[in-house]
Amino acid sequence: MSEYKVSIIMPVFNAEKYLRDSLDSIVSQSIGVENIEVVIVNDASTDSSASIIDEYCERYPNFKAIHLAENCGAPHEPRNIAFTHTTADYIMFLDADDTYTPTACEALYNEISSSGADVAVGRYWRVYDDCRFISYSPYDSRDNDIRTYPKFPPVLGFIWTRILYPILYGKALEYSDRVVIEDVKTDPAILKMLPAIWTKIVRREKFAEFKKFTAGEDLNFVLDVFFNSKIVLLNDEVIVNYSMRFDGDLSITKNIKFQLVLDTIKSYRQAIEKCNLEGMEDVSTMINPFLVNYINLLRQGDFTQSEKKELHDEISAIDDIYKNKGIMGFALVKLIRILSR
Repeated sequence: MSEYKVSIIMPVFNAEKYLRDSLDSIVSQSIGVENIEVVIVNDASTDSSASIIDEYCERYPNFKAIHLAENCGAPHEPRNIAFTHTTADYIMFLDADDTYTPTACEALYNEISSSGADVAVGRYWRVYDDCRFISYSPYDSRDNDIRTYPKFPPVLGFIWTRILYPILYGKALEYSDRVVIEDVKTDPAILKMLPAIWTKIVRREKFAEFKKFTAGEDLNFVLDVFFNSKIVLLNDEVIVNYSMRFDGDLSITKNIKFQLVLDTIKSYRQAIEKCNLEGMEDVSTMINPFLVNYINLLRQGDFTQSEKKELHDEISAIDDIYKNKGIMGFALVKLIRILSR
């Protein structure tokens, strides 16, 4: 039996500007740092991240450092490696440029350890330099990051907020500070939330290996964990400050690259296929948050004509999946095509 209540997995690549803030947010957790095991995988950083990691590991015996000789190009493999070094019954995640709120670990741990849930889920703040937005929840009618974060040009922004968002997300379900989901196949509203693995705590035996995608690996991980699991959503618990920084030395998922966009779309296609295999009826639920992401990525990326063709070919493959899934799913994919031209 582990001496720790929670193990936190943290992949790190060139995060020297923000890493101390991230690690300090773990140290200051209300649950007590002595109750947390932290496994940090340095993905061959070329800045001072390695020395910062070693500094904290020397200061705290429950912090473990793994330094990789070669960069993996994405966080999936560092997370998989980190898991093999964890010992606690419950697993959490944090990215090296984000921070936990003070009660994050305690709130999620208390819920999952007392309720028999397999997964407990919280919310996050999406933080910009000049503002922040609470993460979307289908059980909360407040304005949120999905409705506001795309920051489209005025005309497209009006179309999104006044027309598309209400159609795709509908009215909020009845509010509750604690939502229990016994079977996500028959109660899929939570799949409208972005995967955001760092807002979750997962029972150890439910951990699933991260797929080898440059981006989108979190979506498939969450699906693998959610199916056949009891899930509890804590609607009022904000777990993470998710910082939107655009200064170059960041995790790969915040830089618009061709492989990033391609893998995002491929991962979504794999997610649809998994839902089909699980016999889930309303897979169109899942496309809603990803519609926003795809439009943003395709609009911001500077791609060659051949790259654009490959991206749209991949979207065509999703078209084929949705042809027999009802008019809503088919229409959503067509919207991606129209808005991303």
